[in-house]
Amino acid sequence: MKKIILTFSIIAIAFSCSKEPSINIQTITELSPSDPNNPNPFNGTMDPISTIPYTDISDNTYVIELERWDIQNNRSNPEKTTDNLQEAIDWAINEGFGTIKLPKGHYLIGKFGNDIYQAGIELKSNVAFLLDKDAIIEMAPNDKWNYCAIAIRNESNVVISGGTILGDRDNHVYTPRSSDGSQVHDEGHLICIEGNSKNVTVQNVTLGKANGDGILLVGSPRNEPQELQNIHIKRNHFTDNRRQGVSIVGGKNILIEDNEIHHTNGTSPQFGVDLEGAGRLNEDITIKKNYFHNNRGGDIVNTDGKNIKIDNNILTQGEDSQYIDGPLVYWKNADMIVTNNSITMRTVSVNNWNGIIMYSNDNPKTNPATTFIENNILNNCGMYMYKGADLVIKNNLMDHGHLAFKEMTNLTLTNNKVTHDNRCWAYRFLQVSGTASGNTLNNEDFDIPLTSSPWDGCWIN
Repeated sequence: MKKIILTFSIIAIAFSCSKEPSINIQTITELSPSDPNNPNPFNGTMDPISTIPYTDISDNTYVIELERWDIQNNRSNPEKTTDNLQEAIDWAINEGFGTIKLPKGHYLIGKFGNDIYQAGIELKSNVAFLLDKDAIIEMAPNDKWNYCAIAIRNESNVVISGGTILGDRDNHVYTPRSSDGSQVHDEGHLICIEGNSKNVTVQNVTLGKANGDGILLVGSPRNEPQELQNIHIKRNHFTDNRRQGVSIVGGKNILIEDNEIHHTNGTSPQFGVDLEGAGRLNEDITIKKNYFHNNRGGDIVNTDGKNIKIDNNILTQGEDSQYIDGPLVYWKNADMIVTNNSITMRTVSVNNWNGIIMYSNDNPKTNPATTFIENNILNNCGMYMYKGADLVIKNNLMDHGHLAFKEMTNLTLTNNKVTHDNRCWAYRFLQVSGTASGNTLNNEDFDIPLTSSPWDGCWIN
């Protein structure tokens, strides 16, 4: 993909609200390019989709008339652009238009929401918002903890597709929060999907430079049935976002497919995809055929998700990057099916050479579901799980890797292949019970005498 270089001249913006700082808009530095190794390359363009996936969206189409609505497309006057663009969208929806197209140009948005929130554009139900491939929506520099460049709140049947959406991370102003002096400012997002929203598709969009996440999903309140459902995030280019590519804080029936997610870095956790419900239900989520690379924290983390499928993804460190946590991280009360993934580590993380690691603690595992890890290839790394239970690891290849387990019960190891020049490093066990068969080391049978009683085998502290 060609590098996106934005070379607009400096424009001084003085916000109308007295609480807003006077901020100069500097030239945005170029986005990190799509990797040519991406199996689904973007080839420099992000055209909007031509087929709308929801029948409730009318095919009656309106192309926003910039002159009629006095909308600036030259990266200027964000408050006016926000108000007038919103007015045009709302008018089109009220007139019965289902498909709303945004012409090419650079739209600078952002207006005062409240003391900690900078407002952007909001979309209602039954609408497809299609950006020309040369359209850019950019959040203007601000000093707010939170923003949503585009928000979908308690709506259904919504599509966002095409073009580029940018955050303000290059020029954000980090003012201390009055309550505690914190300057984290990690809640500035490009697309927010919230509440009981259903049937939302984000496809063929470049999403970069968020001060927080490329896409944030926040579902139903804690301990309530999950009403945020049926979200499709497909073939998007996530790059240079500060906190996460995608954060899922409650959601059900979610598909994340064919995206390239890379160069997530700046403030923790810094993962490509983060499933972290914080008491909200994360369930029935599929992450497949994505290309992850150069993400500082890691690629996928699942703290609490149930019935999560992670299939046929590529997770790799870039030549110029180093993981903090590691490629794939999960907590013992989450459950997953992890199949057909390629995981590569080039440099060691704080969790050693572990391509898949299960975090744990001394509390008992309360989720009875079994996690299945099958048919994956791990290059220059292995797996480590501790203080957990109910795990099937089958038909995996660890090339110069290992399998290590500590205080595990109900573990099944079947037909795994490990290559390593240190026999004791390759397979390590401390207080582990379960069954094992058909495993090999350097293409030779490797006997692992697991039974229902805890067993120690070649543990290295």
